[in-house]
Amino acid sequence: MAKNNWSKKGSFSSKTLFVLGIATVFFIIAILGFILYLSYSTKEKPPEPISTSTVVAKIEKPQPPVPQKPHIPLAKVAIIIDDLGRDRAQLKEILEIDAPIAIAVLPFLPNSENAAKEAYLNGREVLLHLPMEPKDLSNNDPGEGAILTTMSEKQVASQVKKDIDAIPHIIGINNHMGSKFTENERLMKIVLEIAKEKNLFFLDSKTTNKSTAYRLAKELGLKTLSRQVFLDNKEDIDYIKGQIRELIEVAKKRGSAIAIGHPHHTTILAIKEMVPMLKREVEIVALSTLIDSVDE
Repeated sequence: MAKNNWSKKGSFSSKTLFVLGIATVFFIIAILGFILYLSYSTKEKPPEPISTSTVVAKIEKPQPPVPQKPHIPLAKVAIIIDDLGRDRAQLKEILEIDAPIAIAVLPFLPNSENAAKEAYLNGREVLLHLPMEPKDLSNNDPGEGAILTTMSEKQVASQVKKDIDAIPHIIGINNHMGSKFTENERLMKIVLEIAKEKNLFFLDSKTTNKSTAYRLAKELGLKTLSRQVFLDNKEDIDYIKGQIRELIEVAKKRGSAIAIGHPHHTTILAIKEMVPMLKREVEIVALSTLIDSVDE
């Protein structure tokens, strides 16, 4: 009886072990499955694709651009210093001014040719300052090379050509004195025809309100300009600075303006001191750039 009881008990233990083994296997599978599930669920989801319709909507409704202030060009001024050819020191002072100031050189003076060459080499525009007869000839000598109303047309033409040949590197002509000569339409036409033939422009210094030079030049199809402001009718620095302020105001009203001065120490000093103000208020340009932009 004892033997049979042990057999039944042993048989029961084997089944129990089998069941426990199966349960263990399932338990391990369950654990592994749970771990896999956790691993999958914690992975970052890929970003959702951007909607095409959203992109299109942004393109269809762009932000308006920030409005920019319109560019307003500055008025332009040009300055010419007449009567060069006597003193090299005067020219040196002018060339030291930080602005494209043109020079007008009288013919047949001791330093005329050298002044024109030096100015040219320093990038300055050079004009022939052509001597012409004033109304009060007895008290105002226009100098060597002057053209007079008592000359014939042939004499005027010959003298103008000599004066042109005396000054190298010139790109234009302006009148020295000439309050009487520029009113003479017949003789003035001779001067302007030669200027056109030589491919030179003419700047009317306007020493008289009755000058025919600017009008005739326009009629002949000659490049021409006309002076608006004289800087130094008085050799006083405060007066000259006032004339420079006048130049600025005239330029702002007209768009451009031309001033003529002389190589006095006060004139050169006033211009040097006023250059910073000029550059703030207007644009200082080479004289030739104003051709056809300054009208009466």
